Amino acid sequence: MPTFLHIPPPPLSQFIDCFWYVDLLVPYTREKILPTGTIELMINFGAPHRKYNQVESDFELMTEAWVAGFQTEYIVNEPVAETNMIGVRFKPGGAYPFLGGVVYELRNAVVDLEAVIGYDAAEMRERLYEQPTAAARFGLLQELLLERLMADYDGLEAVQYAVQTLDQLSGRLSIRELSEQVGMSQKHLIHQFKKMVGVSPKQCARVLTLQKVLHLIDPAVSVNWSAIAHECHYYDQAHFNRDFKAFTGLTPAQYVILRQEHFGDVQQGEEVHFVPIIG
Repeated sequence: MPTFLHIPPPPLSQFIDCFWYVDLLVPYTREKILPTGTIELMINFGAPHRKYNQVESDFELMTEAWVAGFQTEYIVNEPVAETNMIGVRFKPGGAYPFLGGVVYELRNAVVDLEAVIGYDAAEMRERLYEQPTAAARFGLLQELLLERLMADYDGLEAVQYAVQTLDQLSGRLSIRELSEQVGMSQKHLIHQFKKMVGVSPKQCARVLTLQKVLHLIDPAVSVNWSAIAHECHYYDQAHFNRDFKAFTGLTPAQYVILRQEHFGDVQQGEEVHFVPIIG
């Protein structure tokens, strides 16, 4: 979905996966946003978005700027009209040096940015809005985030190493084995994950595995679900199907069909966590 991406230079690249900017009319009215393993900060210059609960019976109106914490369940989003916004996609743990101790409180939540950083949110949005191009906005966003970067984020490097290990091994390590690799007790490791990533190592590993599954899907060919389940180290197909349904509210086949209706036979390299559900 993003129409412009920007990878910030060091030191921000240690914490941030990318900046993104979109200015378009989404070709559908409602979408599921699946868990990504990231925290995202979004500043909106366009129409509001409606964030629905999972039964889609009630919604919150997101207007100017907000933060989506680490999600372990999908979000239902409805752009009211055109989408015009800039965002920051933090690496797992990467939001902590900028947002501090609220990271755990943000889990499975989407919160107004002002509630997180105070009145600075309005000034940030106003200054970014005044910039004439996406490139200028990216440049200013770098400056604003560098100003917010904490001087002390002790322990984050070990947590980020643990996240990378979980990602590479598809969560196959036990907490005991992981804690031994990073050189801290199991209790302290879990505490540090919740503090800096927003969830426990086990929850983080499950979401990272989901992302691996989504990126392995190629809808241009007949999808071999058994092969994907095996590559992602699921015990059996039933376990794979249960996990997929728990995260997405869909069967694997439904996921492919809904995305094909709008994106065609394109999956790898795309924003695989967006699933149009109402055309």
